[in-house]
Amino acid sequence: MKNNKKQHILMTFVQFSTFTKRDVSILSKKFTVSLHHFDTAKKQLLPIAFIKQFFHLLFNISDYKSIVIQSAGYVSFLPVIFGKILKKPIIIIAIGTDCAKLPEINYGANNKKILSWFTNFSFRNASLVLPVHKSLEKSFYTYLNVQFPNQGIRAFNPSIKTKIVEIVNGYDTKKWRITDSKRLENSFLTVTVALHKIGYYRKGIDLIIETAKAFPTHHFTIVGNVFLEEKCPKNVHLIDNVNQDELLLIYNKHQYYFQLSMFEGFPNALCEAMLCGCIPIGSNVAGIPDIIGDNGYVLKKKDADLLKNIISNLDKNKITSAQVREQIATNFPIERRERELVDAVLNCEV
Repeated sequence: MKNNKKQHILMTFVQFSTFTKRDVSILSKKFTVSLHHFDTAKKQLLPIAFIKQFFHLLFNISDYKSIVIQSAGYVSFLPVIFGKILKKPIIIIAIGTDCAKLPEINYGANNKKILSWFTNFSFRNASLVLPVHKSLEKSFYTYLNVQFPNQGIRAFNPSIKTKIVEIVNGYDTKKWRITDSKRLENSFLTVTVALHKIGYYRKGIDLIIETAKAFPTHHFTIVGNVFLEEKCPKNVHLIDNVNQDELLLIYNKHQYYFQLSMFEGFPNALCEAMLCGCIPIGSNVAGIPDIIGDNGYVLKKKDADLLKNIISNLDKNKITSAQVREQIATNFPIERRERELVDAVLNCEV
């Protein structure tokens, strides 16, 4: 008689984010998934998080076929150690910050000496690393003049032997859709979180504010909790965090979507907005140019004048909402990530 019992795996994470929930949902279709929260919401919680994770692994790891970790860092250190000792496959999903070093904006795990050691030890000793975009394996940064233009896992681990396989994010094309809403003419949207001054610049809020000043008859909307370096112009509308039903309506009311981050692995909001028909204007970093393809605009350098030039010429735009949606629906549907992620976990060996 065939045994249909699902294999048991562990998913461990620092934040139970939208993309973590998505991957849990995907893997739950094929595996029994247990969850462990490595809670470091406050720095002083780190020793406690290590202790809790140690005892969880000590008493439960024998039950797991493999362990999947959302991002490398402190969270991945003990699972990698236990995996090596007990011959359990350890899979790290690399999301972006664990693959970067940009001291100019205080960004990236490799920007902090101790965290960098834990991160790269984990990458080197894992069974498999699954970056959400190939640029997180290796890339050359050109959006801004920076001290470390070589970015990605291999930039900080030149001799790494761990298998690295790109598995891009995927999106629900039924949930994120074009509705019958009328779009506001000359309207631009960004959805982000930028709680501090560094985030204000890293997320490109500074560019949006400067551009809004140059186009006073255009409409600019920022959704999310953001730190502001200066008072917003009257044509910038700020909205606090909203639920996903409200976000769907907001996407469909805007013509264009800004993703002007100085670093972003594979931004979810950009893809959601494109599925809702927003024409993208994104920075030339990591996965953003591949997401946009030929169906939008890529800002080659962080330069307000270059951005203003793009916006000045949007009256010549021939890209349609349908084309933008098709770019994501064809290349990054949730079904693709489901297929590739399940296959990777299922076939991973020590």
